[in-house]
Amino acid sequence: MMEDVSPLITCSDEYRLLETYCQKRRKPRARLMQSACDEQFGDVAEKLTQIVDKGLLDEELPQTVDKRLTVDEGLESDGGVKDVDQDVIDKLVDLLKKSGDNLNERIQSNHELLGYLQRTFSYDLFKKLTKTFITSVVPEYLQSRRKREQIALAFEVTSRLKTLDLHPMNRAMGYGAQYLQEYFAPWVQQHGGWEKAFDNDDDEEVH
Repeated sequence: MMEDVSPLITCSDEYRLLETYCQKRRKPRARLMQSACDEQFGDVAEKLTQIVDKGLLDEELPQTVDKRLTVDEGLESDGGVKDVDQDVIDKLVDLLKKSGDNLNERIQSNHELLGYLQRTFSYDLFKKLTKTFITSVVPEYLQSRRKREQIALAFEVTSRLKTLDLHPMNRAMGYGAQYLQEYFAPWVQQHGGWEKAFDNDDDEEVH
């Protein structure tokens, strides 16, 4: 069963920043007029897009590093995510990384993946997809030192999932904001909040 997105999430800074990021990711002719979110978070969203666009998704892990995320007990739920075939998750992550503007078309043409998403798209699945997506680029042993890249990747995977025909339309956005709060809020607060956390590149481990 799919969870509803909490109104508290949709009013959060994380959700509003995700909205600004997604607007920046649209083609220029499709962008909306500047909003209050743009004015507050525009610079942060721009820095996040620059992190991703510098070739982050083109990086390949060394052969000695397993790209797959091992099943995390914390991701298992009554929704059945623990029984998911990891190959399906890996296929979805591969499409999310490589398909770009054609992502929705590619997913729609793959009935296995489309049916899987429509049946099981939940916050637990979102977490598993996002963790696998991030770990495929930033291996676990580097994650304590590369927080900004992980955060940028979480924004990017959310923006790509948002383009899919999954209803309601704000579900991926809500899950993205919830994920950012759950995994990165302490680091962001430690670095002065969203508007200051990306002013420099000295990543520090969250204790």
